[in-house]
Amino acid sequence: MNDSASSSAGPRLFFNATDVVRMRRLWREDPRFAGLKASLVEFDRAAEREFLREKLNVLDHRTDIRRVCDVAQDMALLYLMTDDRDAAELAMESVRGLMRFADWDFFVDGDRIVGVQAAPRAVVAVAAAIDWLGGLIEPAERAKWLRLMGERGCEACFTGLHNIRWPRQAKGWGFNPRSVMFTERTEFPNDNARRPEITQVTNLRAVPAGALAVGVACLKLQGVDHPDHERWLEMAVTSLKAFDNVYLPDGSYGEGVNYGNYTSEHITQAIVTLKHAGLADLRDGINWPGNVRFMLEMAMPTATNPYEVINIGDSGRHREQVRFQHPDGRPESRSALAFWVAREFRDGTAQWFGENLAAAHNLWSLIFFDDTVTPEAPKNQPQSWHSDLDWMVARTGWRAEDMVVSLRSGIGWNHEHADRNSVILKTHGEQLIVDPSRPPYSHTDPCWIMRTTLGHSAVLVDGRGHFYHNGVEGTNSTLAQARILATGEGAGHCFWVSDATQAYRLADINVRAVVRAVIVLFASQSVVVVDRVAKWREASRFQARYFADNWDGLCAVETQAAGFSVRRPQASAHARVFSRAPVQVASGTLPIPEARAVKHPFVAIESEPLMDTTIATTFALAPSGGTPAEVQVKGAGDDLVVTCSGVEVARVNDANCTLRVTMA
Repeated sequence: MNDSASSSAGPRLFFNATDVVRMRRLWREDPRFAGLKASLVEFDRAAEREFLREKLNVLDHRTDIRRVCDVAQDMALLYLMTDDRDAAELAMESVRGLMRFADWDFFVDGDRIVGVQAAPRAVVAVAAAIDWLGGLIEPAERAKWLRLMGERGCEACFTGLHNIRWPRQAKGWGFNPRSVMFTERTEFPNDNARRPEITQVTNLRAVPAGALAVGVACLKLQGVDHPDHERWLEMAVTSLKAFDNVYLPDGSYGEGVNYGNYTSEHITQAIVTLKHAGLADLRDGINWPGNVRFMLEMAMPTATNPYEVINIGDSGRHREQVRFQHPDGRPESRSALAFWVAREFRDGTAQWFGENLAAAHNLWSLIFFDDTVTPEAPKNQPQSWHSDLDWMVARTGWRAEDMVVSLRSGIGWNHEHADRNSVILKTHGEQLIVDPSRPPYSHTDPCWIMRTTLGHSAVLVDGRGHFYHNGVEGTNSTLAQARILATGEGAGHCFWVSDATQAYRLADINVRAVVRAVIVLFASQSVVVVDRVAKWREASRFQARYFADNWDGLCAVETQAAGFSVRRPQASAHARVFSRAPVQVASGTLPIPEARAVKHPFVAIESEPLMDTTIATTFALAPSGGTPAEVQVKGAGDDLVVTCSGVEVARVNDANCTLRVTMA
């Protein structure tokens, strides 16, 4: 293969001809990209051509438009790596299939198409195909593609971004009656009146903004003097810069790992293309090394999934689908962002994360990977992390066998759940105390309850959780907040205290206090959770609820009068309960269809009607067949004394409806 071979003008949009030499070497020699290489080389081209000829539905703006866009990109890259002319032909056939779509998205504002996901995907696919196929595309056809990319893609993205920027000027988002999505979504009774406003700080602003930037850069590099250039560029840059204030200073992102990666990938594509086109340099607006650090800190490898994440909100994947795959079958991948950060900032930690914990590598991973960056593994030792989100994580390392403990405090974000003060415990390869993963997005689904506090390892008051919306506007954020009151760490321990009272008072004005303290004892693999709960008026039953993971049917939950156990194949959690007043310990499942309910058994520790109480639950974690530590809590006046193997390790003062932790 001739490494200097390229299109007539050479690629310029995402990378240049020099980069192609590096990419071809990696394609040939680097085992990291063997999976990507095999997926493209072995792709069934005959079946795809049959699909394009006979089955492509140009009114399907979810599945079919994505398919032609993905194949166009994939085959164009395969050509660039191998000089495979048939791959190039299929890429062009796929773009021609895209051009058969009169509309490129299924959202509308009045009679104007709104680019949200489909149109942005199409813009990037067309721009990539034009850049990577170069002189193989006849000038007249290239001109047509560029024109339609602008008319159907860039303008649709601009329309959506204009609505988001000035939501009061929008006519009201609806669904394109010419799309197959119209029937599906109009039967799903959401209220889109505030959708542009809600989208201002979500991934669905970054996606069209990134694509609009890519489209503008492509037109500039192709020498097109487009009359809407300045208008589109200003909107793209302004929309992208808005995310400087959405990402927090430490790089954390409130929509969680999966949506955070989706957002970051689109922004970084825009950064790269705008810079290559000489239009803007937006690299410094966001703490990109910190953003990958956020991904790293949210990683939670298990025995069955080395790429598992702490599934706060809508992060994580369904366990029953093909392992490590998106629901539509595409490999899960978070390495492109990490490799771009590693390359741009010479960040060895980002390189290590991309190689080890970011799942599969996609074509963007290959494009951004720089093998001159030396990976630097994080230290596997006891440590805690306090993100700017007030999401707390303690761990002993990043191996499947390591212990991970998380506490979800902080404010509301898009794709959130009613999960303030919820906890997750994992060790020895097993998730032992969990938040059930991936509840549905539709409020009409009977499993919607899983999004509420009832579906989380948190506190209930009279069987109800804290404030949450009813879902009619989607999966957007609420005003429910929790805040970290205190943290501490020392030799062999860390602790956090989080106050979620505000979130519960929005649901019940008579709630006086809902405060949770979490103490992590690394050496003994133990966790102590203390809940201080109180009412201003009207006595209530207070409940601390803990979920187990039974996706595979291999979990056993047993309750006793003063505790319970959760047993998984490789590990177990042994819980003891202390309370200022009598409690009942019982197991249960959610009132949802049984097939789903049995996957998420829980234990409820519930009081009789009271004005206030304190419930402490100790968790001793152990490998299968191992002996758990002896961790107990006893009352001593206003203090709860925590002992491990008979030795005092901490005191928790619960006077005045709050919690104060003092380590021994």
